[in-house]
Amino acid sequence: MSQDQQTINSHIETYLDYYCGLSHAPGFAVLLQGQWGCGKTWFINKYREKLTGENHKCLYVSLYGMTSFSEIEDAFFQQLHPILSSKGMAITGKIFKGLLKGTLKIDLNDDGRDDGTLNVQVPEINLPEYLKNADKSILIFDDLERCKIDLSNILGYINYFVEHQELKVILVANEVELLKNPSYQVIKEKLIGKTFGVSLDFEGALENFITMTNNLAVRTFLSDNTELTQDLYKKAEYENLRNLKQVVLDFERIFDALPEKVKSRSEILQDLLRLLMAFSIEIKRGVMIPKDINRLQEEYISGLSKRVSSHQSSSIAKDHSEESTSLQKMLDRYSFLDLHDPFPSTLWWQIFFDKGILNEKELEQSTLSSKYFQDENTPDWIKLWHFSDLSDDDFEVLLRKIEADFNSREFYNLGEIKHIFGLFLMFSDVGIHNRTKQEILESSKKYIDDLKNANRLESLTGSVPLSTAIGHMFGSYLSLGFQGMEFTEFKEFCDYINETQRLSKIEKMPEAAQTVLDAMQTDVLKFHRMICFDSSYGKDVSEPKYHEYHETPILNYISPNVFIEKLLALAHGDRRYIFWAIGDRYKYENINDKLLEELDWLKSVETLLLEEAERRKGRLSSFCLRLLDTHSLRKAIEKLEVKEGEVTK
Repeated sequence: MSQDQQTINSHIETYLDYYCGLSHAPGFAVLLQGQWGCGKTWFINKYREKLTGENHKCLYVSLYGMTSFSEIEDAFFQQLHPILSSKGMAITGKIFKGLLKGTLKIDLNDDGRDDGTLNVQVPEINLPEYLKNADKSILIFDDLERCKIDLSNILGYINYFVEHQELKVILVANEVELLKNPSYQVIKEKLIGKTFGVSLDFEGALENFITMTNNLAVRTFLSDNTELTQDLYKKAEYENLRNLKQVVLDFERIFDALPEKVKSRSEILQDLLRLLMAFSIEIKRGVMIPKDINRLQEEYISGLSKRVSSHQSSSIAKDHSEESTSLQKMLDRYSFLDLHDPFPSTLWWQIFFDKGILNEKELEQSTLSSKYFQDENTPDWIKLWHFSDLSDDDFEVLLRKIEADFNSREFYNLGEIKHIFGLFLMFSDVGIHNRTKQEILESSKKYIDDLKNANRLESLTGSVPLSTAIGHMFGSYLSLGFQGMEFTEFKEFCDYINETQRLSKIEKMPEAAQTVLDAMQTDVLKFHRMICFDSSYGKDVSEPKYHEYHETPILNYISPNVFIEKLLALAHGDRRYIFWAIGDRYKYENINDKLLEELDWLKSVETLLLEEAERRKGRLSSFCLRLLDTHSLRKAIEKLEVKEGEVTK
């Protein structure tokens, strides 16, 4: 790649010009060989365009996966007769193809005379007549090593074109694979007269791939950053033009989804391009899978810890390089990139490569939290999260400030608290924080206790957006992954938060139950939304009071006597709706086992309901109350009894 990329394969093109321009049959084929992905097919396709422009008849076929000679001839037929071979002419084309074998005259060299009839009855080889007597025809066979026909047979088939039909033939293959067949070398001496190794024409291929993009801004950016792209490929020691084409197409797709304020920031676009290339290359070469992207942060911290340990101890059993995992080696290979802290986020990139999903909302959120858009309004903990961009002095000042704010309980958001806790753990582990991980854990637990006692402990599902709640589950908040997740102290802290939230919720249940009871009396629709989950409402499920208790045994905290008293005070239509809502609460087969705790409550309500119906015996209201039990309450009880039996088995 040190040569001028524009002329790196010009000697091959010069020879092919000579070979294809011969007025007589050369009597041998030319082989273009090279490793997979080096650009052989791209090179020959560009040369085909040149041949076509010079009025040469050029027929091309990829032998990849072909199992019979008829498949090859079909490929030639499709190029010679595109209309008859089109999808809409499939049946007609087959009929005509059969008739053509004996009747159609083919003019291959545009001299106005018939060159032959389409007749496949050639001894030993089913060679169509339209491939004979073609003074200006060149046959190109690509992917020779990937053909499923026996190598000796396919080379013998190709040799028939060269020796008996006196055609010019160009072969394209990875010769390393062909040499694994003992018979190849013998046949090659007879068939192939010239062999050229195709070198990676990176710049030429990239220029061609860029022209395939539709977005002018993308074309301009990629053209201006050709050297950047080439430099990263060189550092990665990777030569595969197929992957380069995919990178270009993926970059255009990502660019189109970016917020407008990002599209004008060249430094962000350059980082995006570098990250895209690095991840694409390493996934393609098998060093990692998409799910490993989310582990890079953990591997990065682990690598830092090992380096710190190696400096502090002289009795390291093995050299660091010997202990490095493949992911750590990857981090070292791209040490100039923040693979552990990528924009938009490790989770975003993982989903992009694993599922092909391009999450535009996450892109927008990541933009706000990224290092590229930090200003005086950026929270200090976010600045600390991007620690790799800080100087030693700035880091010390910021760390002391956040410690002081943490100790004075300035943070109430659990996502922020978990971020700060994880950062403290990580800094402690690498020796740049003066407290041990256990000390950090104990003080942070005390922080959670103080929030609970001050009634400031948030409910993750009830007071933050749903996307944020999901982010917590996947190890992130505000599109930033939690640091220190690999430490046992981090898991213990998260478990402590969950348990504290659970206890806090139980303590507040009587108050919450009164809210549900009030809703039953004033807004039956709201009552239904509070105790049942049903997405058909089209409401934002993250909004407080919507589906808040659909998996919580909240009804247990309502006195059955009070419930019946309030129920009887409702209009008949509202009574029916309330009982329908109760039945709807347990309609799903996979209902939360916690709702089984409400079985005794339901039975108590049923007893009181039937007692009231008995007192009203002989009146219409008695009959209506019994209908409520039959159509809703009794069915709910039976459903839970079945579920209870399944659980206790």
